[in-house]
Amino acid sequence: SGINAEYEAVVSTQSTGATTHCALRECFQLGPVLSGAHKILKKFKRHKCGHENAALDAAACFTAMVGAGNPEHYIIATQDSELRKQLRDIPGIPIMYLSACTLFLESPSYKSRDQAEESFLKQDLLTDYEKETIKKMKGNQEEKTAFNRKRKRPKGPNPLSCKKKKSEDGAKKKKKKKKPTESCSGENNEALVKPVDSVQIDAVK
Repeated sequence: SGINAEYEAVVSTQSTGATTHCALRECFQLGPVLSGAHKILKKFKRHKCGHENAALDAAACFTAMVGAGNPEHYIIATQDSELRKQLRDIPGIPIMYLSACTLFLESPSYKSRDQAEESFLKQDLLTDYEKETIKKMKGNQEEKTAFNRKRKRPKGPNPLSCKKKKSEDGAKKKKKKKKPTESCSGENNEALVKPVDSVQIDAVK
């Protein structure tokens, strides 16, 4: 059919379109509103979702199938905008929808991009030859460093930083203070003049 051709053109990979018992049951219960969608779904292969005995609504069925990280690599095609919004929060789920009779594949969500980047960084992309080459380069660099390394000798003190020690004798020496010169004037004259004997005074007379 036309939708199958569009699906193969958009996906461009080996995959098989399928629906679930839960989705068929929901479309049938909603009656004439989704009668066209029910006819289209009946053309697809029915995938075993595990809810055959206790059917869920289509949104709950698809969410349970993809799980936490979509380990089965399902591509979900739905016209339910709320379901598409919910699936964008789960990394690794491609989402498709119809608009103006044309099938569109959404760009990867931010969660899917972050997961893809982390997976890429964790991958070991180097070949054995590249790994061996890097190992040899590291070994040569270590040998060169060891060869150029000189034996360090204990360095003497920097002559510019050395200060001459002050002699202890010079530090201890104090300047001698000069004694004040005794004058013959003033109050000190009384102490310096010797008393004259009265006998000597009579002799002088």
